[in-house]
Amino acid sequence: MKNLPIHQLISNQLRSEIQNGKYPIGSKLPTEEELCVRFQTSRPTLRQALSTVCSEGLIVRRPRTGSIVIASEMPVVLSHAVNTVNELLDYPGAMTRTILDTSYIKADIGLAQTIQCELHQEWFRIISLRYQNQANLPLCLTTYYILPKFSGVVKHRDYLIKPISALIVDMYTEVIEKASVEVYSQQLSTEESKILSTKDGSSALVVKRAYTGQDENVFQITVSSHPEDRYRYSFELKREHRLNNPSIRK
Repeated sequence: MKNLPIHQLISNQLRSEIQNGKYPIGSKLPTEEELCVRFQTSRPTLRQALSTVCSEGLIVRRPRTGSIVIASEMPVVLSHAVNTVNELLDYPGAMTRTILDTSYIKADIGLAQTIQCELHQEWFRIISLRYQNQANLPLCLTTYYILPKFSGVVKHRDYLIKPISALIVDMYTEVIEKASVEVYSQQLSTEESKILSTKDGSSALVVKRAYTGQDENVFQITVSSHPEDRYRYSFELKREHRLNNPSIRK
């Protein structure tokens, strides 16, 4: 056990405490700051541990809410298998984007909570509309938060038609080691409704993606808001067989 990575030791401990009833179903885990102090670790390492416990179906993580315990035992796992990163959000047909704004920003409290990054972290932000098959109405409003060192991606010849993450990989020495997706419903603001040409107060399907690089740091976060009547996300699940003891791997 001493040879296990720190994030795995932390996830094993949290899993054990959930299963033993220290954190009952419906309760919240301590905040990230509190857990970092307890385990004497960095926030990226802690988030990796929390991500593991979340993927096992024991907790759910939400911006501004924290980590909530939803189960004490791992449920039957249905896995979504994809062959490429692009299949994480598979838009059928040809896609193009129209750029509304690009700027360098620092995350305020609201943004840090929404995309789960450090307060005052610097990003290069791209705000765009995405269109499918030359349609008149945009499919979604997409905001990209990219590490400033990759801002040159806007000069790529395929900047308006290919995924930004793929262009970063193409232009730089970055490698996508992990990509995570979160899907939730949210009411559009008045400004967002106007930009998307939909009714004020309409709901949207929001898809948030985070791409982790070879240094285990997130280098891109993408938030896409789809008006409720313009997009449906579907995928196929297959049962995955796991070992009884999650701390043991072949």
